[in-house]
Amino acid sequence: MNQEDELTRTAEVSVIGAILIDEKALPSISEKLVINDFYHEDLKEIYGVILDLSGNGKPIDFLTVLNEFPNERKNEMKKLLLFCADSTPSVSNASYYAEIVHKSAMSRKIKEQLMSTLPDLTSENILEKSENLIENISSTIMPIQAKKMKSLEKSAQSLLDFYTGKTSNIENRAETGFKKIDSILQGMSGGNLIVLAARPKVGKTAFALSVAENVAKSGKKVVFFSQEMLTCELCERILSKNSGISMTKLINKNLNQEEINSLEKALETIKNREIIINDSSGISVNDVRMSCKMLKNLGLIVIDYLQLMHSSGGKCENRNQEIGKISRDLKKLATDLNVPILCLSQLNRTSGENQKPSPSEIRDSGEVEQNCNKLMLMWCVSKNEGSKTIGLDVALNRRGSTGTVLLNFCGDRMKFTELETKYEEKESSSQNYDWRQKYYSKN
Repeated sequence: MNQEDELTRTAEVSVIGAILIDEKALPSISEKLVINDFYHEDLKEIYGVILDLSGNGKPIDFLTVLNEFPNERKNEMKKLLLFCADSTPSVSNASYYAEIVHKSAMSRKIKEQLMSTLPDLTSENILEKSENLIENISSTIMPIQAKKMKSLEKSAQSLLDFYTGKTSNIENRAETGFKKIDSILQGMSGGNLIVLAARPKVGKTAFALSVAENVAKSGKKVVFFSQEMLTCELCERILSKNSGISMTKLINKNLNQEEINSLEKALETIKNREIIINDSSGISVNDVRMSCKMLKNLGLIVIDYLQLMHSSGGKCENRNQEIGKISRDLKKLATDLNVPILCLSQLNRTSGENQKPSPSEIRDSGEVEQNCNKLMLMWCVSKNEGSKTIGLDVALNRRGSTGTVLLNFCGDRMKFTELETKYEEKESSSQNYDWRQKYYSKN
């Protein structure tokens, strides 16, 4: 083994070892390395197993990785995994080790491209071969940038194929599951930051849970970051909605056998819906990135809620600036992951309790409506016996229309139902038209 190969193997060993010691190192490594960057087959195989475990939302450590190999290879792989963990100088330098592996892979690929081009080079084809070589080397050096550079012709053709049914999907798109709302929103697409804002106790968490369930029904994974409620409390709401048993009975455990049977049926209904709940408090955008980056088939990220988040880094002079930065970072994250993010937000109590709110009432920042793709505002229109009439206004929409839908919300069973009744703007709420007209005249 020459010196360059030895350095490459040492770096590859350190990358694997860093992940085995602390799986939180994986997101920063996977940003730099694809599986084919590994030169040594045994280490490439281990990295592939790690990516598969992460993509399926499973934990990554020495035992879980070893368990993925057949029995006849366990002894061999046990020695190699232990060697990787023992040989890693520092987990904190994992990103740097990954960079060494990536640069080594680039060097090999460029050498291969040069060697394959030189034998066929003639005075007649030198321009064509040189242009191809430059293009190939550029794609090798800047794979992410090259992937994002798409010609207008190819992009337009992809759209036409989608419109005519030749291809089934060209975007990672999710629907809320509420017919009228979806007809206005025109889908929640990968790269979209969708903000759902309401005052406390209106039902925004319950509505977001309903949307998460509807996306999960389509077969996609949903990650729900709940900073205000524990996982068991969210599960309680989901069971109530699917069983029809009131929250009051569940909380008091005042259940008869028939109701227990209904809960068991509800559990059977929801157990195949892949909703992953993270109830850590005070998360940052970077925490969301690390949790979601490697998940496969991810259809939606839900964050409850914006004002409880902390900035990933960089000093902000005040809370307004910090919330503005968080919303910008969430928009970037939605684009990087190609996943829609539904972020809940609090509203100030500026207008009356039953009055339609405006984007200017979003708490702590005036930037949020500028940074999101779609903005939905919820408020309580009226209270009825055992339920509420909720207004949901699609106030801003960069790809679709705007409009208001009325829903019935049965809070004791966490169930939303769209109403046929059309919302009629009251004279006292006429200022809502003014801000919308002003917004679109500027954009």
